[in-house]
Amino acid sequence: MNKFYKNLLKHNWLYLSGILLSVILLFLLKINMESSVKKISEQYSALTARSNSLLSLATLRGEFIKANPYFSLLENILPPRDQLLSFSKELENIARKNNLEFNFNFGEEKVSSGSDPGQISFRAIVNGSYEGISEFLKGIESSRYFIDPSSVDLVKRGSVFSATINGKVFFR
Repeated sequence: MNKFYKNLLKHNWLYLSGILLSVILLFLLKINMESSVKKISEQYSALTARSNSLLSLATLRGEFIKANPYFSLLENILPPRDQLLSFSKELENIARKNNLEFNFNFGEEKVSSGSDPGQISFRAIVNGSYEGISEFLKGIESSRYFIDPSSVDLVKRGSVFSATINGKVFFR
């Protein structure tokens, strides 16, 4: 090396080492800042998600408070199983009101499980006028029991009609 450079290094080595140390520190600081920015970004995302969850929870609680009075109504909308004994009597009264002959049988029972209600299949046979059978069907449709008629067979025998109604009645 030339004498000028040696002299320059000899008198300025302290400055040059300070500059080199500063460059190294800046590089390390940059790496540390990048990792800190990444952590802050992740924490902000988590905080935003939690904030949204809390907002949803508060909304759901408010809706629960509004809906709570209706739960007892919904629980009592289906009759208990033992009240189904009067189901056939109610259908018989509707048939009698419409001047129909009436025959009724309960079928297979499926016990309620969790959120699914219990159900009992039934078969009702009515004989009489077409208008009477039509009114009977409207009557059972508006009865206090929840029924699912799976089939209705209507047959004309002379001037008399016969209807066979197969279905399910639900209970809690």
